[in-house]
Amino acid sequence: MNSVNMGTVWDRATEFLGDNIGMVTPIALAAIFVPASINDAIAPLGSANPDLQGWVNLASLILAVVSIGGQLAIMALALDVSRTAGEAARTALGKLLWAAAITILLLFGLMLALIPLGIIMVASGLDMAGFATNDQAAISAAVAQLPAGVIWASLAYLLAWAVGTIWLSARLTLAFPALVGENLGLGAIGRSWTLTKGLVLKIIGVLLLYVIVSGVAALAAKAAFGGVFGLIAGGAQPGSVASVLTSVAVGTVGTAFEVLQAAFVAKLFIAAHEAAGSR
Repeated sequence: MNSVNMGTVWDRATEFLGDNIGMVTPIALAAIFVPASINDAIAPLGSANPDLQGWVNLASLILAVVSIGGQLAIMALALDVSRTAGEAARTALGKLLWAAAITILLLFGLMLALIPLGIIMVASGLDMAGFATNDQAAISAAVAQLPAGVIWASLAYLLAWAVGTIWLSARLTLAFPALVGENLGLGAIGRSWTLTKGLVLKIIGVLLLYVIVSGVAALAAKAAFGGVFGLIAGGAQPGSVASVLTSVAVGTVGTAFEVLQAAFVAKLFIAAHEAAGSR
């Protein structure tokens, strides 16, 4: 039985952040906070102007890669506190392409798993025209025309897909720290799979708690600061001062959670590694 104690891992993560806040902060600001704030600020521009959507998507992708690099750097520090911030950044840069490859493989696999659902729905007469234009009203109308049995079967498939996604995410939680901690490439996937054996339910519990708490905090920050800045700066239209200031506030909250997540996952990797060695 795996002897990893999540409470102990949490304590180690918070202790690391408290002791090394001076090294973590510049990385968090440059590689997580700035990309998150920019992404939150430009996201509404694509909805307001469809001609810009492609550029917004490209910018969001680049910013996401930068953010992954920031998380890798923090993990590198948490795994080896003797590293300097510069060494951690160089380590993260050297593993960034592998991290991106693992992320793409995971997303590609999840999309492939949805293909049978699409085939079933198309075979049942679903009109895909609305999906091509992203017209929500047309999509809703097309789905409503499907037989009730197909709709229920589709919902059951989506539920199974969601459960499978959560389980797979738990098994691959330690892939990024394996990249920087053991100098692996795609082998980090197998390493994470091995180390998370017997830990899946614990990891899923932490993941769900993280998603709920961080999501509520982000929504609360957006609602509170968006309302205040909207009143002060006169509206919160895309690109306005109020919108930018709100993005900064939301980015601050998101950065804090991402930094905590990176530190926690790194310390979990160490704990799982120690537990595996003791068996």
